[in-house]
Amino acid sequence: MSISTVGTIIEGETLLADRTARIIPCADRRITRWANGLGSTAEIATGADSRWRFSVASLEANSTFSSFFGVDRIFTVIGPYPVSLDFDASPTVIPRLSPTSFAGESGPDCIAAGPTEAFNVMVERSSTAAAVEIMDIDLLFELNAAERVAVLMLVLDGRLSTDLGTAGPGDCLLVERGAVTMSGHALILKAEILDRQ
Repeated sequence: MSISTVGTIIEGETLLADRTARIIPCADRRITRWANGLGSTAEIATGADSRWRFSVASLEANSTFSSFFGVDRIFTVIGPYPVSLDFDASPTVIPRLSPTSFAGESGPDCIAAGPTEAFNVMVERSSTAAAVEIMDIDLLFELNAAERVAVLMLVLDGRLSTDLGTAGPGDCLLVERGAVTMSGHALILKAEILDRQ
């Protein structure tokens, strides 16, 4: 993992004055059980005071999502199979790479068409908002945290090079201040965290 932020070197990680950024390898994710105990999530990063969280859930069978009061979430299937989310007896099929927003209080039933994964952004509704988009990167691209609390890139396919290192499938780049320029060819998921005004 590489981190850059304020002008010193800590444990071999280069830190720069105008930037807070790091690559988070897929292998470094921390596995936790769902709040209701019915599944597991690989945590990517969590913001100060738990105002936001990025994670990837493994979905292998029928399950029910935990309910989170005061939280908004964006759910994006990134694995090979779609899922159906059932909100009060109203099932909705969620195709792959189709960001879907819903209130954390909902706690829908989830039926996966096969073993798959989903990227989740959860934010504290009263203070924070989020946005997710799928993008094709070709040659140069800048991930910039300007006017955002944080911005994260998850590599879905391909490989990107930065001054912090290389990011391949499953790896993430998190920027909380400043910007990181990258080069290469990749399909990515980009997630932004914004302050509510």
